[in-house]
Amino acid sequence: MSPRAVSRASARAESTILQLLDGNIPPSPEIVKDIAPVLQISETDLLIIAGLATRQAVSTANPYRNSTEIGELVSIASSLTDEKMRRLIDTARSLKSENHR
Repeated sequence: MSPRAVSRASARAESTILQLLDGNIPPSPEIVKDIAPVLQISETDLLIIAGLATRQAVSTANPYRNSTEIGELVSIASSLTDEKMRRLIDTARSLKSENHR
């Protein structure tokens, strides 16, 4: 998954993701909470990988509704062509409007 895809899905600036990857800034519990669902990793596991205290983790397995599925969707979408991305967005918008009827 590209830094841009992680950025978009986590609502974190791409520069933040790049700085994390380059080791220029340390991970924080707040950043871990935002990117864990995108990476399809539990927040607790990612805190451990990052060397942070796990007691700060959210106790629920999925703090965001459908976080695993959203992470998978972002992963797939990050490799699509521009045309297929537009089709995916159109389909998602159509599905969303069906929910509001």
